[in-house]
Amino acid sequence: MDTMKGKSYKILIIDDEPETLRALELAFINTDYRIKTCDDPFLAYRMIEDQHFDVVISDIMMPGMDGLTLLKKIKDFNGMIQVIIISGDISINNTIKAFRYGASDIFFKPFEDINEIIKAVDDTVQKINRVNQILSRLAKDKRS
Repeated sequence: MDTMKGKSYKILIIDDEPETLRALELAFINTDYRIKTCDDPFLAYRMIEDQHFDVVISDIMMPGMDGLTLLKKIKDFNGMIQVIIISGDISINNTIKAFRYGASDIFFKPFEDINEIIKAVDDTVQKINRVNQILSRLAKDKRS
């Protein structure tokens, strides 16, 4: 896995189902990603405010705050955080909203192939790397 300046990417997984959190945590165990999990969307948002996360994987249907509301809050807080949505109840309306609000990908539960989520994170990290390269070049050009 590519890392930027020696750092591994941090991922926060948010889902109110402990089985889903555990399955995703286990899926990422042999990667260089640093994984944190949370079963409460309000606590997860506080974690996002207090810590740096590169990628968030979030369920849509959660008590208290749904994943689409959380997605909007994350993007308003820091548009560079990439968000992948997971849900057992994806509708056309939710899918359109998720992409409109800035989701980078969506997966249905139960997962057909959990490795597809790892690949989506890998692709998302490549996008982050590309944006960071562009920003570094612009900053360098501005100093020149």
